[in-house]
Amino acid sequence: MPRILLFALLSVLLPACASTPGEIGPATPAPAAGPSVEAAVAARQRGDFVGASLAYEQLARSRSQPVAADYWVSAAEMAVRAGDANRALQLIGEVPANSLDPHQLGRLQLARAESLLLKNQAYEAVKALPANSSHLPTLSARIEELRARALFASGELPQPAAAATGLPANQINAGGTALLLPLSGPFASSAEAVRDGFLAAHFRAGTADKLRIYDAGNSDETTLTAYRQALLDGAAFVVGPLRKESVAVMAAQGTPSVPVLALNYLDERQPAPPRFHQFGLAPEDEARTAAEHAVSQGLRRAIALVPQADWGDRALAAFRQRLNELGGQLVEVGRYTPGQRDFSTPVRNLLRAAKDFDARAKLPPGAPPPVLRRQDVDFLFVVARPLEGRLIGPMLRFYFASDLPTYATALIYDGRPTPDVGGIRFCDMPWMLSSDAYAAERIEAAELAAQKRQPRLFAFGYDAHLLSATLRRGTVGPLSRVPGMTGTLLFGPSAINRGLQCAEIRSEGLQLLGTLPIASP
Repeated sequence: MPRILLFALLSVLLPACASTPGEIGPATPAPAAGPSVEAAVAARQRGDFVGASLAYEQLARSRSQPVAADYWVSAAEMAVRAGDANRALQLIGEVPANSLDPHQLGRLQLARAESLLLKNQAYEAVKALPANSSHLPTLSARIEELRARALFASGELPQPAAAATGLPANQINAGGTALLLPLSGPFASSAEAVRDGFLAAHFRAGTADKLRIYDAGNSDETTLTAYRQALLDGAAFVVGPLRKESVAVMAAQGTPSVPVLALNYLDERQPAPPRFHQFGLAPEDEARTAAEHAVSQGLRRAIALVPQADWGDRALAAFRQRLNELGGQLVEVGRYTPGQRDFSTPVRNLLRAAKDFDARAKLPPGAPPPVLRRQDVDFLFVVARPLEGRLIGPMLRFYFASDLPTYATALIYDGRPTPDVGGIRFCDMPWMLSSDAYAAERIEAAELAAQKRQPRLFAFGYDAHLLSATLRRGTVGPLSRVPGMTGTLLFGPSAINRGLQCAEIRSEGLQLLGTLPIASP
């Protein structure tokens, strides 16, 4: 983790908002022989953090230093995960002075800061953290994420940081970047994941560039208010907003006074003004790549099963268009209702499968094998969420389509290679497909709550920082390519597209398939 200067951290000004406790993954002490250690570890692994905290406390009281100190820290960490700030602070007070090595002290400072944040003492939480985390490489990402959340919850910069800039209050972010996200309302969880990815990239870059984060809310009015405030504060580059409707309303304002990287795409009917760049995670990218991979395998005639929903329509339209461009044909489309649990009828109808075939019945001598499903197509394209995918997969096998190549959008895979979705192919970002990609970043982000909860949006935020820095340098032009966590990023006239990697779900995990050339936007 590059060195992060304190004044750069304090330049991250965040509006007031209720904080959410983050995930803390303590390093469990090396288990000693005995049931007490096993009980503590077992309680932690099954999510019984209250029981784990009590078990670690018992261990600490029965051991001598320095082993006891490590158990005290673990007991406090487990109390934080249980949401019991008062108990955590009490346990922290039990740790003997000068009994901790630097790593243990860093863990203790994290537990204390998280406890204070749980008690809505955000500014005190900031002060409880180490001023510099570069000497704690395994804890650095967690420290900086917690620092950002505490600053966000505090709602104001400490006065020394404002004074250090030498700027008037309304120019505190002169020449900096403004990040506009819907941090309140129904999209708050998604926005937080994007924010944390952006901050992780910002801290890892180790630059002193100013950054200020604004709550764009959940309406056109709050989006424009945040945008105008960012300009008044002196932003030289704006990243966001995230909601598709917010992107549209900002683009409707005309040519922006500073460059904008919107985190979603405009509808085709709305042209982008100059200096208005678009980048998003869209199922359309995955659908287009699925069509490209299928055609590269000699598969040209397709059928599709998609939900009756806007996101299904958009994925289908992108798949159909790209397949047609490559000389393929979408023969038939089957529909289902989102949340549906019985897929027997839509799957059977789409496959034109035999209804009453008895596999045990013997055929007369010389009789041709029965036609169990349609034979006029090469592959199937499915748009589905994980639960729907686990219901569709068995129906495909039941209706004799186990040998029909099946592609899906990335949402079908939730990280669990269950037999129900075995054999299905999908195209996704490197961050999701390969544990070898971005090894250092994975270590830093391993314990970040947002990365665990919504890893795709975390990677999206990370790449948004990469793109904003690249665009600010002015070193790219149309058709430039930049490798990113979410894919190979291809710059078009106004939109940035992603080149994805495809994989097949197998019982032992994912089998990566060949990488394809990236199509131009």
